Amino acid sequence: MPTTSRRRVLLIAAVPVLAGAALATAQFTSAFAADDLQAAAPRTTARAVTTAAAGAATPAATATPAEASAGTPAATVTPPPVAAKPKAVTPKPGQAPAPLAVQELPNQAKAGWKPIGSPKNRTVAPSSSLNECATVHNATGWQQQGWASSAKTPAIQDTFTFATPADAERARQMLDSQLDGCQAALREAQTKQGLAPDATSASTATRTAAGAWLYQWTAVPGMSAPGSQTHHVYLAQDGALLTVLQYSDLASAGQGNSATPASDAALLTTLAGSLALTR
Repeated sequence: MPTTSRRRVLLIAAVPVLAGAALATAQFTSAFAADDLQAAAPRTTARAVTTAAAGAATPAATATPAEASAGTPAATVTPPPVAAKPKAVTPKPGQAPAPLAVQELPNQAKAGWKPIGSPKNRTVAPSSSLNECATVHNATGWQQQGWASSAKTPAIQDTFTFATPADAERARQMLDSQLDGCQAALREAQTKQGLAPDATSASTATRTAAGAWLYQWTAVPGMSAPGSQTHHVYLAQDGALLTVLQYSDLASAGQGNSATPASDAALLTTLAGSLALTR
């Protein structure tokens, strides 16, 4: 398959879903392994289980009555060892940071996002398509994380590393241009498929080296589910890192536009902050 048309597919269609949402989930981003179909348990829960098991596995030493009556000092009772609390891992310079936590994702209170497995390292190519409008060029590394909402619609975060900050900045500037011109590209795709060219695109928030966009359209099947929807794109760059978060509100899943300019601006701050951890 040519790298310029690479599609990212989240394989969670095994869960019964609405037809439109199922297609979006199946075709939105690149392939996650079958053993990642179930959402991962919260990390705090996993730590709690590990700690409890460690405590149960180490019984305390006790003195027997015979030893005490014979005048032998009783053995010192040693409490079970307490598992050390895991330390937060700070990414090394140039290393992709951890994906956003579910509570940081857009509209989490209603969407109920759950991760699809753990972050995956993808094979980079000269160009990697993100959606119908945007393509990343000349990345040296690619980390991807997917989530599924309670309506079984997908979200994806792609974080790219580059050889130099200048390369990352050029890639971001190209994405800015592509996303600013997304309406024309979407309408052209609709016309080719015999659909009325109803797509609209707009920038919804900006900050230094970051931006947010949405496009509303009757989608052409392929990288998106067919039908009426609002697609959200968030982009941030810091140093040699660039990250893109995307999700869709589908009319077929009973979803309207879930974002506001204020929430988009707040999300850009969160994305930029996650990249700044690597400095």
